[in-house]
Formats: sequence, structure tokens, C-alpha cells
Amino acid sequence: MRRKRKNAYKFGDKKHSKRGEVSLALALLSLLSGVAMVGVSVQNGGNVNVYVGCAGLFSLMVSVVSLLIGLISLGEDSYKIFPVLGSVCSGLALLGWVAIYALGFYVG
Repeated sequence: MRRKRKNAYKFGDKKHSKRGEVSLALALLSLLSGVAMVGVSVQNGGNVNVYVGCAGLFSLMVSVVSLLIGLISLGEDSYKIFPVLGSVCSGLALLGWVAIYALGFYVG
């Protein structure tokens, strides 16, 4: 078994962005809640409580906040994996929510 060297090299002072991690977590929360709410709505034939609609609006706002946090975290001096993933996922969630509401206005 190899022993870890005491003076291992580190080629930078970069760390993972905490804002990027928060953005990714919020985006995934928004995506998962959106899938759950659409599933409940489909299961009930479109006749759901007003609480499901309010939860959808809240998830829309969460995706907007997540996108803003993700875009802010792109400017930090850190690894870019979490900010990029958070921004992309929250952008997709926001696009999905806008599409759901636009279809709701168009069909309804």
C-alpha cells in the first residue's frame, strides 16, 4: 500500500464554489418538484388543488433565484463545474416552467 506524501503538490488555490453548489441544489429541487406536480396533475386528470398551482409558482421563483445565483457564481475564481451545472439546470427548469404556464394559458 502506498503512503501519501507529506508534501503533496497542489496546483492552485481554487475550490468549488459554494454558490454554484447552492444553485445546483435549488435547480434540482425545482426540477424534481416540477416533475412531481405534473405527475400529480396528470394522475388527477388536471383537477388539482390551488395549492399545487401555488407550489408551481414557488418552484418557478426558486428556479429564477437559482439561475441568478448560478450566473453570479460564474464570476468567482473557482472551479466552474457547479456554477455551470447550476446555471444550465436552472435555465432548463425555468424554460420548462415557462412552457407549462404558456401551455396552460393557451389551452385553458
